[in-house]
Amino acid sequence: MDSIVDRVRERLAYALFATLLVFSWQWLTVRVNYGGNWTALYCTGAVQGVPATLAGEHIYLFPGSHGYDGQMYHYIAHDPLMRHTDLSRYVDAPRMRYRRILIPGLAYLLAAGRQQWIDPVYYALILLSVGAGVYWTAALAPWPAWGLLFVLLPATLVSIDRMTVDVALTAFAAGFAWHVRRPSWRLFVILAAAILTRETGLLLLAGWCGYLVLERNWKGAARYSLAAVPALAWYAYVHAHTPAKVFPANLIPLGAVWNNFWHPAGYPATVRLAWLAVLSDRLALCGMLAAFALAVYWSRKRWRDPVVLATLGFVAMGVFLQLPDIWTSVYNFGRVYSPVLLFVGLESLERGSWIALGPLALEWPRIGLQVGTQILGIFGVTGPRH
Repeated sequence: MDSIVDRVRERLAYALFATLLVFSWQWLTVRVNYGGNWTALYCTGAVQGVPATLAGEHIYLFPGSHGYDGQMYHYIAHDPLMRHTDLSRYVDAPRMRYRRILIPGLAYLLAAGRQQWIDPVYYALILLSVGAGVYWTAALAPWPAWGLLFVLLPATLVSIDRMTVDVALTAFAAGFAWHVRRPSWRLFVILAAAILTRETGLLLLAGWCGYLVLERNWKGAARYSLAAVPALAWYAYVHAHTPAKVFPANLIPLGAVWNNFWHPAGYPATVRLAWLAVLSDRLALCGMLAAFALAVYWSRKRWRDPVVLATLGFVAMGVFLQLPDIWTSVYNFGRVYSPVLLFVGLESLERGSWIALGPLALEWPRIGLQVGTQILGIFGVTGPRH
């Protein structure tokens, strides 16, 4: 019993350390680069402006920018039921964004609807997601210290920089991998929460129910499939209150990846080291494809494992469901497919190999270039750019 308690304490220590480390970085960059305005973390663009309802927040605006996804979840957190058109009309794709209600909705609920508390609670939930991800990764890794690698996943790095919800989904993916070893009501809650965080959480449920079907555990599969009910009910509500939006898709396997590799998104002439950014984009694409290949290769003898099945689900989505915009930047595909990097990395550590850290490392240069401008700003060399 003492050894179990000691292991839990060690994992909690690493989780707390990572959370404090991330908070310290956020506090420093907000204080130095953004004049102490924490709303800068939402990466709101000045091109579209902000809703009049939130004018009192004095939201930090990035000049000449359309902003990033975090600004959408910020608006949703202040209006989760779409009661104020002044807010919802600023959400670029409401039917898609509002489905991902868990983090924004929890921020609203935990703040009891008090507008001045919603943002601090939202920041806290992102930090909690980091801590939970590190805890579960530490539990899965051969040595608990490896749990800190969770902080270096693209989903984590992007989320702490731009308040996206992907760190929560990736944390639930780590929790899924841990709790399938001892299935209980906790696994059910994790699956239900993952789907409400992002639609890709359905792939975790598919992996687990697929495993149960392969084991001919029909009752278990039927029981756990109910984890999708809360999300499906919420999706129905969103569908009834939002307009449809069509997203163009490339149905050629890896077609969008190939196109973005040979024809990468251009950068304005004012961007310094644009050639390095383009090179880093290509390295990140290669890294993700390498992670896909490793996942498929290692699945040959363990394909009846629920984590492997979930991983293959993400890989299949990445290969066959080609949304061109996803593959333009590691800030997009890196966070969407971070569960693959997580699962492949854990498999690599279990095998005593370092090979899977290669694909992960290839995601860092492009993210480093982006975060590097904030580091330079801290040292007074230049201001941050998004």
